[in-house]
Amino acid sequence: MIVRHKHRQALPSRARKQAVCFAGHLLLLSFPSFSADLLIRNVNIVDVKTGNILPHRSILIHGDRIRSITAATGPTRGAQVVDGHNRYVIPGLWDMHVHLWYKEHQFPMFLAWGVTGVRDMGSDLAQVNRWRAQIKKHELAGPHIETCGPSVDGFPSGDSKLPVLMVRNPNEARKTYDRLEQDLNVDFVNVLRRLPRDAYFALMERARKWGLPVAGAVPDSVTAEEAVAARQSSMEHLTGIALACSREEHKLRPLLANAIERKDAADLAKLAERVLDTYDPAKANTLFDRMHKFDSYQVPALLKLRSLTYADSSEVVREPRLKYIPAAIRKTWEDPREREAKLSEEALELADREYQRNAYIVDQMQRFGVPIMAGTGTGDPYTFPGYDLHRELQLLVSAGLTSLQALRSATLTPAEYLEAGDSLGTVAPGRMADLVLLDADPLQDIRNTKKVAAVILGGRYLPKPTLDAMLLHARQ
Repeated sequence: MIVRHKHRQALPSRARKQAVCFAGHLLLLSFPSFSADLLIRNVNIVDVKTGNILPHRSILIHGDRIRSITAATGPTRGAQVVDGHNRYVIPGLWDMHVHLWYKEHQFPMFLAWGVTGVRDMGSDLAQVNRWRAQIKKHELAGPHIETCGPSVDGFPSGDSKLPVLMVRNPNEARKTYDRLEQDLNVDFVNVLRRLPRDAYFALMERARKWGLPVAGAVPDSVTAEEAVAARQSSMEHLTGIALACSREEHKLRPLLANAIERKDAADLAKLAERVLDTYDPAKANTLFDRMHKFDSYQVPALLKLRSLTYADSSEVVREPRLKYIPAAIRKTWEDPREREAKLSEEALELADREYQRNAYIVDQMQRFGVPIMAGTGTGDPYTFPGYDLHRELQLLVSAGLTSLQALRSATLTPAEYLEAGDSLGTVAPGRMADLVLLDADPLQDIRNTKKVAAVILGGRYLPKPTLDAMLLHARQ
């Protein structure tokens, strides 16, 4: 197994340094300092490990850590007391696939919906590092950020928002890995689909030797099984998985590559249908069992995949939360209803079939114990920082996960992936005081994760009125 982050201090140490004070210039609001402890009294704790509800607990927070959890409900001298009666507390949520393309407007949106950590899958590294420095210096309210900086691919991105380091051979791959690890000091390496096969395996060899993990899409030149064996730390968007489950994978793979090179949409559609028609349960089960044994983390990003079906086009264009997206960004987004109108009924039916198969694959992965993490692709058009994570959790449940399994995908499993299980992902003494207070039980209905009553970030208490004020400020 790869030992992640062995070359540097793990995230908890950095997270301790990033405990956020919200008295900075971005938000002209007053927040408590660390001079007083925080006591959340008589609250129900959601134990994401066992699935149990621990009722009538008192959580004492000192600084940015949970000091103790007891059944006692008496006051603590000098502590700020929060009444948790009839409320539920869960660990802070993580969105494990975002693009930090919006400006500072995005951070209040993440926090208002209980997202206390994000994994940035490719943005302007200099800007992200400035934000992280501002968060560390208490000048900016924001979540913990893991970032890869520029992605690695075999061709230029063609998108100014997505910086790419172009790699064409193994030697360039090794030099790029060393630059990302030593010079840019990123948290992981993100690969895209057009990375050449020999360059990919050179990157993975470097990762196994030096420990900086490689995540991202499975390149088209590599099979999903090969990516698992090479120890790619996480796979995004289920890239290559449906093809890997086809009994005709080896026949279809070169045909797909050729159709992609020719940009033959009609041929690609026929081949995509063939992939669906040749799904082999036995072959799929072998792959999922291997993923489980090799600890291959998956970020399905069902929300992104569902957007390709255009099933929710009419809803997203009327989404009230659009008001929080800067107008300069909104005007660059193409109306999905216009794109849907250009597609044939056959194309839309195929997109729906592909989504349904992917949702089924996620359910089967969960049954085999493959670790699944929630990620949204936030940053793409008609996505909403923070809020979309709750939509992703609902899609995971619709795919077949239980509410507990979905909740783990945004709490416990990301903590384990980041090798930060002793600091993140659960509500327990010694853990980071990143918590979300809910008005209803999320295990009864995953939609209850949206009923945010307060957020505790690094020990600081942000009740609903404060969160609303942060959103208003961001909108203005």
